[in-house]
Amino acid sequence: MRIALVYPDYYQSGCIRGEPQGRVYLGSGYLSACLKRAGHDVAFLHVVEPLSREEFLEWLCGQDAGLVAFSATSLMFPKVKEMARWAKEESGLPVVVGGVHPTLDPAGTLQCPHIDFVCIGEGEWVLVELAEALEGRGRVEEIGSLWGRWRGRGFSNPVRPLVEDLDTLPFPDRSIFDMSRMAPDQRERITVMASRGCPYRCRYCSNHAQRKAYPNGERYVRFRSVDNVLTEVEELAEKADGVDHVRFDDDILTLRPKWFEEFVRQYPRRVKLPFICNCRADLLDEEKVAKLKEAGCKTVCMGIESGNPWLRRHVLGRRMTDEQILRAFRLCRKYGIGTVSLNMMGFPHEDFSMVLDTIKLNARAEPGITQITVFHPFPGTELYRSCIEEGYYVEGETDTIFTRRSALRLRSLTDEQLELVSEFMTPLAYLYNQVYSLPSSLSARLERALDAFLSSRMIPHSWKRRLGESVLRRLPWDWYLATKY
Repeated sequence: MRIALVYPDYYQSGCIRGEPQGRVYLGSGYLSACLKRAGHDVAFLHVVEPLSREEFLEWLCGQDAGLVAFSATSLMFPKVKEMARWAKEESGLPVVVGGVHPTLDPAGTLQCPHIDFVCIGEGEWVLVELAEALEGRGRVEEIGSLWGRWRGRGFSNPVRPLVEDLDTLPFPDRSIFDMSRMAPDQRERITVMASRGCPYRCRYCSNHAQRKAYPNGERYVRFRSVDNVLTEVEELAEKADGVDHVRFDDDILTLRPKWFEEFVRQYPRRVKLPFICNCRADLLDEEKVAKLKEAGCKTVCMGIESGNPWLRRHVLGRRMTDEQILRAFRLCRKYGIGTVSLNMMGFPHEDFSMVLDTIKLNARAEPGITQITVFHPFPGTELYRSCIEEGYYVEGETDTIFTRRSALRLRSLTDEQLELVSEFMTPLAYLYNQVYSLPSSLSARLERALDAFLSSRMIPHSWKRRLGESVLRRLPWDWYLATKY
């Protein structure tokens, strides 16, 4: 069978725009690799810009497919619903949707009348079995992890165990991606996943909800063998053109000590490209940072999320201290490793003083790149449930976290405040950083004055914007680069 894989990968509602927007989505690569290993053909539509009904159907009708398979995040699900309707109305083909969104909300996903099936959890072998069943080599209604409607009857099957040995999966099929249509930063990197899952229970993140879906959820965090990972990287580096680094997209590359020891020992022997990875600040010590540097790590991305300790602990579920965060950033600077800080605002119970705490913690941490997004509650997460129960959530659609508006009915933050920090996070952090460099008595007075200026409802928003623009024009080169992330 020929399967039409579709992945929407662009946004229109955000305040940060870049063309093109496409990213290497390894989930589609794994699906394609498994389908091809089983003898099926794959057509892949990577939707990186708005697509009309006519354009979508022209592509689909030219594929001679027997199944249309969408991957959906919660932010992209409205686009998937629309394209599923187009596909069903024009072709009548069976439509399946997998990914994070249907895993967290399978019943809600199936409420769309143009979607026949949803896959809960990992979908590689589910999609293979569905293709085979549609060819007459199995029963659709008996496929594990699949819910849906078939021949007039609904069914919902138990979720199959997750794949415990990731080395049994083929390497992702990257031939489906057209790198010329990708965002520029994607063309200069090799994107790899060495693991799946995260053991932490951050209340805004979907990992804790996804883990509950599996009968063997205690094995949710899995790492490929180091040899398996590096063999893939070696193969990719050999034929890569214009690539200057490897990007490990794992939640926490340093999570497993024994695995990490072998990785940092083997990577520089086998791969000559520097790499970027994600780490958790409270898991980094000097020994790990030194080994990352020796192995060729050029940048570490770490989530600060909120600079307010109470909000970070009680609302976000992130049990780490300011000192642990600052120490991790200091250690990276000491060893010459670049840093990216990941931050959010617009949480339930957050006021502007807490947003200022986030700016100030970044000012003290001095990351090389500072990023801030507006919190969006995702179905199935603990914080989503809290937003509903406490009356924060407002129905509405957005397709990105890079927005100046919140999906919540915020009681202590205004749209103007969100807009100000979204646009001027980096210059404001730099401004506080300069204040902190002054003698303590003067620094404390200036900090209070700056807090009062930015917080006051009496001072026009335009004046605050002028301050941000003025600092932005005077940023040193390294802080200026942060605005371009």
